[in-house]
Amino acid sequence: MRSPSVSVLEAIPIRNFRGNANGGANILSGHFIYADQHLDVGRQGDPWPLPAPSERFAYWLHSFNWLWDVTIRGEKEAGAKARQLVDQWIAIYGKWNSYSWENDILANRLYAWMCNWPAVFSVDRLSDNGQNRRSSLYRQVNRLKSSFNQTPDGIPKFKAAAVIAMAGLLRPDKAYDYLNRGLDLLDEQIHLQILPDGGHVSRNPQDCVEALEILTALDQALERRGVEGSSSINRALERLRHVIPFFQNPDGGLASFNGSGIGDTRFIESLLKFSKTSASPFSYCPHTGYQRIHQKETVILIDTGETTPFPFDKQAHLAPLAFEMSTRGGRLIVNCGWSDEQPLGWRDAIRKTAAHTSLTLNDMSAGSVVQTGLKGKLFPDHIETGIDNVESTRREQAEGVWLEMSHSGYVRTTGLSHRRRLYVHESGNDVRGEDSLLVPIGGTPRSNNAIPFEIRFHLHPSVKATLAQDLHSALLIQPGQIGWRFRTDGGPMRIEDSVYLAKGNRPIKSEQIVISGSAFADGDGESKSNRVRWSIRRLEAN
Repeated sequence: MRSPSVSVLEAIPIRNFRGNANGGANILSGHFIYADQHLDVGRQGDPWPLPAPSERFAYWLHSFNWLWDVTIRGEKEAGAKARQLVDQWIAIYGKWNSYSWENDILANRLYAWMCNWPAVFSVDRLSDNGQNRRSSLYRQVNRLKSSFNQTPDGIPKFKAAAVIAMAGLLRPDKAYDYLNRGLDLLDEQIHLQILPDGGHVSRNPQDCVEALEILTALDQALERRGVEGSSSINRALERLRHVIPFFQNPDGGLASFNGSGIGDTRFIESLLKFSKTSASPFSYCPHTGYQRIHQKETVILIDTGETTPFPFDKQAHLAPLAFEMSTRGGRLIVNCGWSDEQPLGWRDAIRKTAAHTSLTLNDMSAGSVVQTGLKGKLFPDHIETGIDNVESTRREQAEGVWLEMSHSGYVRTTGLSHRRRLYVHESGNDVRGEDSLLVPIGGTPRSNNAIPFEIRFHLHPSVKATLAQDLHSALLIQPGQIGWRFRTDGGPMRIEDSVYLAKGNRPIKSEQIVISGSAFADGDGESKSNRVRWSIRRLEAN
């Protein structure tokens, strides 16, 4: 592919929302750190000829996802370092490389270069190095544009479309080739990926944040060029700005559902602040499939949606009716969660139902992930058997909020449906639940055998749990000596080890409450064997 000769680019400075100055200082010193792995090259070193510690590290490095950390520092040394690393990459990989030119990495890298335009392109723009950067940029854009359909579905393809449009804003003389094409592609991706309630089709809250960042960057570039964005872009921006607060806990972090973790709270806050989002979060995402209950200082988020549709389900979790609960003392009840820097060996385990605050039946998840055989080769990590017939009904009254939910994830294997009822008092200090297993209306019992089940309540690592001698209650203490009493009429109840992966790059030890029982396969959900009631009540302060 011939490198095009590109004249000086138009300036489009874009706000840096994600930069971390400490990370930038490490890179200036020659220390590249990601996912608890290191590549040390020295202050004047070149990372590109060296083998990366792992494939995921190489992905991060070649994506230039660290570039914001360098440029956020602002000093001349940081800008010079950014250009040096770009020039060194071009010298080795600028013509072609089968790995670093894969479309998702390509889109990430181009997005990073364009968003950090002042540091990468505005200085020494008349030099040979400046010309090489511009030529390399458009060589890569041309490759991305011609192979757009090969880009992985989801956020990578969403970002690739925005990058093509941004390339046309950098070169107004090529508006037809890049801008118009990119905007058309982006409109298609918005239609596919951003749901009417603002959620992302993957049902991953973190993807909403990434989509908002991409559209905000493009919107800034369009405004600086005096180009009006499409109605699709404007609608998507408005929806995303309002749905992200829906997924936030009081600590500013995201709820852990479908591949999401807490996220970078500073980044999320600065992105929403720039967007001037001030509306209160709504209580229901009907298209994405989540419920939110906010009573005083208590916030509960519940997954009431069906399995993410193909092909956006590579990170989807099998967690029907799972919930998280935060209080004045912080996060109390959680899911195990996921951060992209966690060890990959945990990835499959945390997608299972048992890694969530939900019910498992017969020691199985409520669905399955493609892992072996021909399907495993063609569709690795996608959902093979999903969760359907998820229903939820909400009633809001003066004294509190009631939710009644159910799903059919276990019907195909056991003939039983799982129903969860939840009540939250208006004070936020009294939460009551009921989990039932029953033959759905119109269904036929498979047998009258007893099937073992477990209901799990994963606790945040900051929560200390003490089991009572009767094995039917536990004391939960949050930071600040905020106490809660967990009770159940089922059981026996026990406290087991758990793990929390929603933050950082190493699993954090935590605990979980587990209620065990056996349900009859022909039950109606009303007998004690097939129904478990539980409550979480705030203890009065001394």
